[in-house]
Amino acid sequence: MNCHESGKASPELVLESRSPEETEAFGQRLGVLLRAGDGISLVGELGAGKTCFVRGLARGLGIDEPEEVRSPTWMLMLEYEGPVPLLHLDAYFEGRTADFLEDGLEARLAEEGVLVVEWGEKLREKLPEDFLVIHIEHVSEGERRLRLVLSGAWADRIPREWGVLKKD
Repeated sequence: MNCHESGKASPELVLESRSPEETEAFGQRLGVLLRAGDGISLVGELGAGKTCFVRGLARGLGIDEPEEVRSPTWMLMLEYEGPVPLLHLDAYFEGRTADFLEDGLEARLAEEGVLVVEWGEKLREKLPEDFLVIHIEHVSEGERRLRLVLSGAWADRIPREWGVLKKD
């Protein structure tokens, strides 16, 4: 089973962001909760704020230079050093990324750091089911809606007071 398919719908925590700074702040709050072996699948169209969110995650993880976080599209994966390393993967070109995952990235992740996959929906068959799935959607200029799918252990790890809980 992968991170995007299950037999029943998981509850979602919905957060509203009014600016890129707020999106980054949400990422930072989540980053504080992350530990080695965690994985996040980010889903959102071009310009939705995925990389901005990852910059916040880097701050929360204590990454040495979080302001250096940028989109890994052309590099495939960027790694950032810190107490818990951040592996930032871009699946926009899904064929290249799928091969990369099969070459042992999952084993390395479990030992070392946090893996964040932008365009994670393109790898839904390759990512473990215990990844946290976050949808980032445009609401208006500068405003975003973040939907965190609270499946598995994530249902207990994410504070409910962060947003509005939706159940289908």
